Amino acid sequence: MGKRLLNTFEFLYYCLYRMFALVKRVGVKDEDLASFLYSLLLFLNTSIILGFLLKYTFPKGLLTSNGLFVRLVLAFPFLIWYLICRHYFLKRKNCERIIAYNERKYNGRNRQLALIGIGYFILTIIAFMSLMR
Repeated sequence: MGKRLLNTFEFLYYCLYRMFALVKRVGVKDEDLASFLYSLLLFLNTSIILGFLLKYTFPKGLLTSNGLFVRLVLAFPFLIWYLICRHYFLKRKNCERIIAYNERKYNGRNRQLALIGIGYFILTIIAFMSLMR
């Protein structure tokens, strides 16, 4: 199961990379953008799961404070995901290996893979917004 989870983790990164590679930019690396967006989406996924669990375990109104503590608690999972993604994809240069492997494997299907990345982005945002209601 660990290998399959790692393959899914890398595949979603590649799909987000393909999404950014659709638009030509100067001075910004698509790998960096994909890593940052991926950490944000993973944070939202974590928030959805934790929010769902907390919604049914804590009394209503307990976690609605706008205090500094709540903000720090919410920022911590994003920081963890950001550091994990930055280290795994950029510092260890796994992004080059992942991109090269998937370029060979999915040759010519760049738009389809970008659509998967766009779908992952949109579905995560919709799920997060529906939980926040």
